[in-house]
Amino acid sequence: VTAYSPLGSPDSAQMLRRDASTPGLLNHPAVASVAERVGKSPAQVLIRFALQRGTSVIPKSVHPSRIDANWDVLSWELSPEDMGALSALEPQMRMISGAFWLSP
Repeated sequence: VTAYSPLGSPDSAQMLRRDASTPGLLNHPAVASVAERVGKSPAQVLIRFALQRGTSVIPKSVHPSRIDANWDVLSWELSPEDMGALSALEPQMRMISGAFWLSP
């Protein structure tokens, strides 16, 4: 399984016709809490979360500093408690639905 948009694709909500009320993962309070606790960015926490679940991850960025930060997820781990908190995020949904490509 590959996480094509592990950060929730915040810049493409309108293009993908995602409901504007869908909460952003990067700003979710539980993600922010874990990020503060481990001293990492919310993006790093979400990437690390996916990796620890055994998912391959393809984050996208054009900013060199963010690309560097995306690589800095291999030398640390999230605790079982943090993994549990992130696993319980609501709503449980795909941020990029295949329906976008089926109904132009």
